[in-house]
Amino acid sequence: MGLLDNVKKGLGFGGKGAEETSEAAPVDRTAAAQAAEDVAAVEVAAKDQAAAEAAAAQAARQQAAADAAAAQEAANEGLEPEAPEVRPQAEEAAAEAAARAGQPGPVAPRVTEVVVEQGDTMGGIAAQYGVDLGALIATNADTVPNPDRIHPGQVLRLP
Repeated sequence: MGLLDNVKKGLGFGGKGAEETSEAAPVDRTAAAQAAEDVAAVEVAAKDQAAAEAAAAQAARQQAAADAAAAQEAANEGLEPEAPEVRPQAEEAAAEAAARAGQPGPVAPRVTEVVVEQGDTMGGIAAQYGVDLGALIATNADTVPNPDRIHPGQVLRLP
C-alpha cells in the first residue's frame, strides 16, 4: 500500500476506509434519532409544566373569587371577613362558583393521621384512604410492631 492509499484510507476514500464509514453511518443515525426523541421529551415536559401552571393559576383565580364572595357575604351579614365562621362560607362559595363554571371545586385538605376504630384493619384503612398497604405499614413501623394487631384509639400516620 502506498502513501496515497494511506492518505485516502485516512480520509475515508476508497478501500477499507469506505467500508468503515458506511458502518459508522447507522450509529450516527441512531444518535440523531435519540437526540430527536430527547427533544420531543423535553417539549412534552414543557407542555405538561405549562398545563400544570395554567391549572394552578385557574385554581388561584377560583380561590380569590371565593374569598371575595365570602368577604362580601360576611360584610353583608356584619361579620369580620377573617372571622372563623366565614371560612366554611368561603369554601361553599368556591364550590358553587366552580360548579357554575363547570370546573371541579376546591380540593379537601389531605388527611395525614387516622384514629383506629373498632373493627379496623391496616388493609381496610389503606383501602379507605387510597394508600399502599406496604407504605402504611412502613410509615407506622415505629409505633405498630405487628400490623395484624392494631387497637381502637391508636393513631396511624398516612404515607
